[in-house]
Amino acid sequence: MHEVSFFSDPVIWYITSFLFFFWIVYKWVRKPVLGMIDAEIAKVRDELEKARKLRVEAEAVLAEYQLKQQSALAEAEEIVEFAKSEAASLRVRAEEELKVSLARHEQQAMDRIKLAEADALEDVKTSMVNLAMAAARKILAEKMNVSASDKLIDQAIAELPRLKVAKSS
Repeated sequence: MHEVSFFSDPVIWYITSFLFFFWIVYKWVRKPVLGMIDAEIAKVRDELEKARKLRVEAEAVLAEYQLKQQSALAEAEEIVEFAKSEAASLRVRAEEELKVSLARHEQQAMDRIKLAEADALEDVKTSMVNLAMAAARKILAEKMNVSASDKLIDQAIAELPRLKVAKSS
């Protein structure tokens, strides 16, 4: 058989090369690769920390807006209640003013009716006086003769000074 020395066996060289390659990679590539990995880990940690901070800020803003929303809803309810009470008071005031206005208009209408009645009565009285005077003239004209007419004229003339004195005083 042919004797093979330890260094002449290709498998030994393959194993030695392989181990040497890994030692070189371990020695010179390990630090940059681990540095890149550490940098990525640090970047991810920073992003996670930023995300946590943003989440906390978002939760704080959300809580603040929820408080604002609740206070706005409470304020809106107060405004609605105030508007309802104001509307009720305005309605009561309007009803009272309407009652007063209706009473005033009713009184004015009653006063107008009384005036119209008084005017109508005055017109009736005037018509009756005119009618009576016309009837009296007619009767006097029919029954009056010249001597009675002269007697009445003389009597009226005699009473004129007395009527002037009565009007003056």
